Amino acid sequence: MSSPLAEHVKAAGREQASPSPEFSALTAEERTMVLRARAGDERAMRQLYRLHQARVRAHLVRLLGQDADVDDVLQTVFARAFGALDGFKGESTLRTWLYRITANTTHNLLRKRYRQARVRNAFDNFVRASGARVAASSLEARDEARRALACLPPELCEVFVLYHYEGLTLQEISDIQSRPISTVGDRLTRARKRLKKAVQT
Repeated sequence: MSSPLAEHVKAAGREQASPSPEFSALTAEERTMVLRARAGDERAMRQLYRLHQARVRAHLVRLLGQDADVDDVLQTVFARAFGALDGFKGESTLRTWLYRITANTTHNLLRKRYRQARVRNAFDNFVRASGARVAASSLEARDEARRALACLPPELCEVFVLYHYEGLTLQEISDIQSRPISTVGDRLTRARKRLKKAVQT
């Protein structure tokens, strides 16, 4: 017959063995890095930066274009991310979480850059049959594509880039923008229509 102490030890063991709901979307390696970074481990922070900075920077270039602000904004994104690690529960992937911080960081810059313009021959560079990702193209075509995106309001531009460039699902974009999935779908449709109208006018 088990003693009360033995039962207590067994129960404690079962609690420790049970997986924590925190960090459920992360790999074991990512969980370790996040916990170390939370504790102020600079090496862990550098590892997280090296793993994700290229993807975040590429996303910023698509949103902001190639200019001097990109690297400054990149540093701001990661500074805010490291400062917010204590509140990161790991319910979404690190990529989705970083895209959410990027969206918030670039919001004002994108609004400043919003301008009305009509650009021809750009729509085909974006939307392919069956919603495929944007294909690689010439430098001139990419520049024209960026100009076309600059014609979109920031909230439409962001949805378009996340969906067609980054390959995120509507649900993932919904999580990033904290908007209903129906709103995200509507924004994507409106973005496509505006680009199509721009090149057909």
